[in-house]
Amino acid sequence: MEGSAFAADYPIVTVEQSANQIQRFSNGSTDWNGTPDWYWSAPDGDASWIGLSDVKRRSTAKWGYVSLCTASGTASRGGRAAMIRESDKAVVWTAVVPGNPHSVERIENHGAIVTACSRARVFSSSYQSGGGINVFVPSTHGGTPPTAYGSSISVGFPDAHGVLWDKEHELLLATGLNELRAYRLVTNASDIITGLTKVASVTFGGTAHDIQPDYASANVFYTVGGSVNPDHGIWQATPAYDAATGTWSLASPTKIYDWSFTKSFGRLPDGTYFWVDAPSADVWWNDTVGFSGRADSVRTGARFYKARYWSHVFT
Repeated sequence: MEGSAFAADYPIVTVEQSANQIQRFSNGSTDWNGTPDWYWSAPDGDASWIGLSDVKRRSTAKWGYVSLCTASGTASRGGRAAMIRESDKAVVWTAVVPGNPHSVERIENHGAIVTACSRARVFSSSYQSGGGINVFVPSTHGGTPPTAYGSSISVGFPDAHGVLWDKEHELLLATGLNELRAYRLVTNASDIITGLTKVASVTFGGTAHDIQPDYASANVFYTVGGSVNPDHGIWQATPAYDAATGTWSLASPTKIYDWSFTKSFGRLPDGTYFWVDAPSADVWWNDTVGFSGRADSVRTGARFYKARYWSHVFT
């Protein structure tokens, strides 16, 4: 696997489920024991915060840099989506989201928060089949998103696991059962989001988990799970627009690694790949974040679920 590490110090942010924290480390170190460079602990005593499942750094006009996060929670209580202000670690926005939320994103210039949930978005004694995307849209530009789940825009997508805003193309990319989708925003005369329109997709067999930008190219990476499923592995595709036909595509989907249980996969601006690869279908975490071109980074006893480049930009 190509890629050089240690050429630059690119911070890596993780969701770590043993301590239930967001934790940031340097990619210039293989020993991640000790106190992280930055961390935030999910609140105790509320089941909706159990199992942090995603983190992304974003820049806002109102709160400065924030860490977006989701937590899976429980079937009866629901899970969480939140924005954490990095300067003082304050929770500046949060909502209870049913259906096992796996991923979160913020749509820049609209201030909307998007979640992807793998199960039916209902409160019940046990999880039910289903899943989908919810968009929490402020009523005015510069406003705060609503906190009531019932006030969000709901779009069905079975087993939805990942969501990413592509600012360059103004596409909302999402992963789920048998499909990678690209949505365009539907807005009203005041440029307030009122819905989503699917404009492109890539189909395959299995559930696609994570989706991340490639910080060294125009591609995006998405992971498809399963050891039996022939489409499992790490894939890349390129969002593209054909001006002649007025159509969008997710061009040249290509499998680049034949891995089975990868929870997140990305590439840093210097070309270094990094990932969290779970050991089996029944164990969704690892104490190790892998890097190409150098030894992996390890935190003893950790349960890393996802790792991200700590950047608020897409490329």
